[in-house]
Amino acid sequence: MKKLVFIFTIFLSLSASAGLNYYDSITNETGYQLKSALARLLKSTHRSQSYGALFRVYSETDADLTYDKDGSIMDMYSERAVSSDPYTFKPNQKRCGTYKKEADCYNREHLFPQSSFNKRSPMRSDIFHVYPSDGYVNNRRGRLAFGEVSNADWTSRNGSKVGTNTFEGVKTKVFEPIDEFKGDIARALLYFATRYENNITGFSHEWLDGSREQVYKPWFKRLLLKWHKQDPVSEHEVNRNNKAYSFQKNRNPFIDHPEWVTMIWKAN
Repeated sequence: MKKLVFIFTIFLSLSASAGLNYYDSITNETGYQLKSALARLLKSTHRSQSYGALFRVYSETDADLTYDKDGSIMDMYSERAVSSDPYTFKPNQKRCGTYKKEADCYNREHLFPQSSFNKRSPMRSDIFHVYPSDGYVNNRRGRLAFGEVSNADWTSRNGSKVGTNTFEGVKTKVFEPIDEFKGDIARALLYFATRYENNITGFSHEWLDGSREQVYKPWFKRLLLKWHKQDPVSEHEVNRNNKAYSFQKNRNPFIDHPEWVTMIWKAN
């Protein structure tokens, strides 16, 4: 079962790494005004890094210090939260490269597919949505939307699935991660919608609604809110957010302030 992080723990982690003044410009905004205020803050503090630098920093931002505590690369597509991992990747080893099966190598997974924005910067190397991932599983996901699957066409060794979406009857082919990381992925995609508020109407993906306010189609927004609620912020997310802040100089506000998700995106 996921290690829940109490507000006090989040407070200590935030104050230790970023100081208490990162969000000083955020006052009493709500709704999409809050989203726009956060977008301005995230953009003004973002210091874009190279795509290659991600591989180098993953040994710090994504070291497994909370699940198996072995310092391996924490990959959401291979990690098993309540049992032994099927395989692990050591930092700076087995980078893709070519692959034929799971465990061959790891690469960089864009939770918001990079083909949607033509691999442009700074989106391409934004660490808050680009995570280390098994190369083969990353390829199986491709640019599929996330969703929920009852009858899988394919299942990874940690239980992630590809198949027909069953969420709200939207019958498209989707990728479903394991429950342990659904909230992580939701908060990363909500970060992306916020950070790139002024660019996102020019991006293309089946989950987009064409707006700069809500960003995602109603069904996908409801899926993200469901995952955010069911899978609260974890210790690993807090650690990653702090280390990513040192690397990129901005933060994922929905890890620091989970309550802002529903203040911006209403439940219905």
